[in-house]
Amino acid sequence: MIFDLISEYSWDTVKSIGIPILQIKGTNMFDLSVPAVREHADLFGSRLYRIESENKSFVMRYAACHQQFAAVRNWTLSYRQLPFGTFEVADSYRLEQSGELLLAFRVRKLHMPDCHIYCKSIDEAKAATLRLHDKIYEEIGKLGRDYVSVYNITQSFLEANKDYVMELVRRERKPALLNFVPEGIYYWVLNIEYHIIDELDRPREIATFQIDIGNAKRFGISFVNENGAKEFPSIIHTAVIGSIERYLFTILDQCARIEKKGTKPSLPLWLSPTQVRVIPVKSEFLDFSTNLATKLAGHSIRADVDDRDESVDRRVRDAELSWIPYVVVVGKKELASDQLAVRRRIDGKQYNCGLADLEKEIVASTEGYPRMPLKLPLLVSERPGYKKPV
Repeated sequence: MIFDLISEYSWDTVKSIGIPILQIKGTNMFDLSVPAVREHADLFGSRLYRIESENKSFVMRYAACHQQFAAVRNWTLSYRQLPFGTFEVADSYRLEQSGELLLAFRVRKLHMPDCHIYCKSIDEAKAATLRLHDKIYEEIGKLGRDYVSVYNITQSFLEANKDYVMELVRRERKPALLNFVPEGIYYWVLNIEYHIIDELDRPREIATFQIDIGNAKRFGISFVNENGAKEFPSIIHTAVIGSIERYLFTILDQCARIEKKGTKPSLPLWLSPTQVRVIPVKSEFLDFSTNLATKLAGHSIRADVDDRDESVDRRVRDAELSWIPYVVVVGKKELASDQLAVRRRIDGKQYNCGLADLEKEIVASTEGYPRMPLKLPLLVSERPGYKKPV
């Protein structure tokens, strides 16, 4: 569920840039006898999964470029239709070495929310990437983090576009590292890596964008310009929130940092598998508790009921260990009034409020994020590994 929510959110973020984006679904294996595929694979490097079958060589996809480019090259495009983008959360495969693997960060199978934006010119690409740059920073800020950036760039691109590069750095409000790469060996002229500094003080690349001036011609993607002539677009590659795994890595790393400071860690409310745990003091309050959880579900809030034959303290403790954001304990007092006894994890506050106020608080706190119903049985006792009440 967490994976699916982040995937949906990655789609929402690229749509919010303000450029038309189309979703594409593609295969994950490509024929190396196709010149464009082979050339692109050679540029990517050695960390590829290769498969030999029926006297042919294939490569497992390592990004979403191939299938998106294979679709777009067959379209008849006019300059009036640019810029637009294509997008897929693409399962991608990297032949990482065992010593380099790191859970949720460097993995052999990852899921990349890969977006490619096709622009009429470098100038149009620069304008679009300024918006992307701001969006990338906006998203990391929502997680309570900041980026430090590495600008992989050619000398000629910097000399021709110094004001643009300086504007990118100005928006970062901090120095950026420029890493100059040789001319012509990559398909891009600018590749920005956005790094968090993790809990162990290591730089970890999360988001990225590139300005690509080579693949349109390589894959045969063209458009008709104002004069009726064929041109090849500049292509922006971007993962606004990083891979699904690295976005989750950032969240868990933030939890580690918070816990290190002596504060209870929490998942973002919109990602918590259970957002509200309702605990009836006795079995006679079970129907009322179930009704509460059902009403919350009607507002797209994931609520469940811990009906196990355990003490209230034990069930509250279990909710704490499961990082449940809200715990509602139901007894005679709650049954006789319209007030609920609420415990909120993020700040440790305990307070009384009506059901409507609790709904309003949670809906407001998850505004702008995707919603998804509970993916577990409503009653905790019905889940594998839990003891049913007597």
